Amino acid sequence: MSTPPKPGKALSVKVDPILYDDLAVMLRTGMTLSEAVRTAVSIVAGAYRNTWESGRIPDGVMPNITHCMVRRYDAVQRRSGAPGGGQSGRRAAAGHTASDEAV
Repeated sequence: MSTPPKPGKALSVKVDPILYDDLAVMLRTGMTLSEAVRTAVSIVAGAYRNTWESGRIPDGVMPNITHCMVRRYDAVQRRSGAPGGGQSGRRAAAGHTASDEAV
């Protein structure tokens, strides 16, 4: 097991064809590359954290993610900045450091 870079440090990932295609899909939303990486990692880490905390999977064992739930699109909420419009309300989980630094 390795450790993640400290907050504020850059993250380097080699882009293969699958990652390229996945990033291209996420960038269609208008987000930046850093936002795409943060969003994807946050979603997967949240799923891992939830399965470990609930006891469905032993801590440290990689869960097999099989489903994803998405809220219905609401144009009024998106324009007004109401909840459900992104990651802005996200908090760091216990044992994690919140950082607004770029990936």
